[in-house]
Amino acid sequence: MNTNWFLFALAAPAIWALCNHIDKYIISKYFSGKGVGSLVLFTALSGLIASVFVGIFKSNLLFIGLGNEIVIAIGGAILVVAYIPYLYALEKEEASFVTALFQLIPVFGYVLARIFLNEQLTLLQIFASILVIIGGAIISLDLRQGIKFKARAFWLMALSSFMIAVSATVFKIIAIGENFWGTAFWEYIGGGIIGILLFTCIKLYREQFIVTINRGRSIVLSINLFSELLNVVAKLLANFASLIAPLALVWVVNGLQPLMVFIYGAILTLFIPKLGRESLDKKTLVQKFSAIIIIFIGVVLLFK
Repeated sequence: MNTNWFLFALAAPAIWALCNHIDKYIISKYFSGKGVGSLVLFTALSGLIASVFVGIFKSNLLFIGLGNEIVIAIGGAILVVAYIPYLYALEKEEASFVTALFQLIPVFGYVLARIFLNEQLTLLQIFASILVIIGGAIISLDLRQGIKFKARAFWLMALSSFMIAVSATVFKIIAIGENFWGTAFWEYIGGGIIGILLFTCIKLYREQFIVTINRGRSIVLSINLFSELLNVVAKLLANFASLIAPLALVWVVNGLQPLMVFIYGAILTLFIPKLGRESLDKKTLVQKFSAIIIIFIGVVLLFK
């Protein structure tokens, strides 16, 4: 198996981790309790913008058959909707905890890929994947007040993770039978259509989005658009990696996202605390570095 897939897969969580901190900053500072609708609609809007560029530069690859176009558009709609429970979870919990629950994606992804793509992992790859997932889960735990099960956030992220896994599986099924850019184009179109429907049918989301625009906060709009551009790039990288490696392995590598969220959070805490904070007491650092060692071992074993 071509090891270049790992570099593409690794770049995706590195970018998504940055997006997580940007999302948390925007929700906490500007949209506390009322920003989910705005951010979801911005996500859909960014997909439409991306589809324009794909349409311009890859116009000869856009048409992949009406049936495939409808299916991948539905996958794109599911992906946009998946951000709704994620953002509601992010409103109440730390970014490092919420993103760690994305460890559920490779679990769902493995089952879906096994059923629909007949993908199989070796025993060593399964063991390595489990180590990465465990490491990501350990990073997320807040041990300062004992281990506490946060049911609301867990179920919201389970729903989000399942929808993301479904969308990724649909993308790979269509892309391997047609082409990458045509599949990406119709995925963006589907996300844009669901964004229009959310804007039209959900009054709260529509009001939140309009208020955001009318506020005239150029910095907020710029940050939003920048974050969504990064999200588009990360999704393209993850999708491309999934075409040259088993889908489950790609999402296991995405399990490094909590680690990167913690690293970015530590940097912000030390140098720009106004933009984000992460607990850096001795007990927390021991916990995080133990998790890092477990994750590192898991990643190394993926290539054995």
